[in-house]
Amino acid sequence: MKASILGLKNIYAQNKLILTVWRSNAAMNGNGECLSKNDGFALLVVIVVLLLTTFLASQLIMQVRTETKITFNAKKRTTERFLAQGGINLAIFRLIDDPLNTDDEEYDKDLLGYTYEETSLSTGKILYYVVNEAGKIDLNSAPPRLLELFLEYHGLEENQIATVLDSLLDWRDADDFHRLNGAEQDYYQGLEDPYVPRNGNLEDPGEVFMVNGMEILRGKFDPEAVFTVHNFRGKYKGKINFNSLTPAMLDFIVEGDQEKKDTYFEMQKEFGTLSAQMAQTIIGNDRYAVISPYLSTISPHTQESIYYNIVATGFADPGQEKAEDADYGPGTRVSVIIEKQSGDRIKYLSWKESRS
Repeated sequence: MKASILGLKNIYAQNKLILTVWRSNAAMNGNGECLSKNDGFALLVVIVVLLLTTFLASQLIMQVRTETKITFNAKKRTTERFLAQGGINLAIFRLIDDPLNTDDEEYDKDLLGYTYEETSLSTGKILYYVVNEAGKIDLNSAPPRLLELFLEYHGLEENQIATVLDSLLDWRDADDFHRLNGAEQDYYQGLEDPYVPRNGNLEDPGEVFMVNGMEILRGKFDPEAVFTVHNFRGKYKGKINFNSLTPAMLDFIVEGDQEKKDTYFEMQKEFGTLSAQMAQTIIGNDRYAVISPYLSTISPHTQESIYYNIVATGFADPGQEKAEDADYGPGTRVSVIIEKQSGDRIKYLSWKESRS
């Protein structure tokens, strides 16, 4: 607003200058008519000043438009952030509203790991979903053979897999002695953009791409959809719960077979918690023999499975006529990891925000 007032003052001063120049170069004859001393010079000055005035006015308009756009974007981001937080709270309410120990028939099957929930509001829309962390690979406790199978599925060669597995172990241990195919601090410090390995358990799924050998898989999958650092607790720790698979994990388990994925969803809707026999039927005998040592088939809402990943994205109203196919553009994404405790208590373990 101050810039706009200053611009108007400048335009007024320039117009006043035009009048002053004109008066200084003109005289009055006896009939009251202006008699120019230097008509050509005055006209040139007027044209130059008008051009400058036009240029400054256009700059003022552009500045006002820019400030308006900045204000609009700030409002849009704020709206999206609050919508995303609303999605997080909706998901938490659905978790709290259903007790830990409940019959499968009464359990909301939308929380089993894949179904998305969309809610339209006057200020925009929310897209959110809940997945149980037990359906992912635990980077800190999963058996090496399970990680090997996953890397094989994504096309890594034997030597590349050996590099990743040894480097992951080196990343987690506290010493600086690297394994045969591993890497320690001296390797990471020698990179173009050097960094220091954690020398401890991974604290975030995205951290896996910092491990030597994993950079080749960057961008091929969302690490939060595949890996976790909060899996089971107790005797099932390090295993994958077949009843809580994310889309990316289901794709890995059935090796991308769409018919098997469809069967998984159909049986999950019909039976709720799937048994080991059902898992074998879905996966197939050969694949099940390979993957079964790393699977569990317990109910996804037991005391051993209390960690959840909630992802909510808020989209601000685009300002156009409401339609199902309205283009909302990018939104604000919030991803949290929570621990469901006894009663109605929830403990936040991580909170991340980004643009979707």
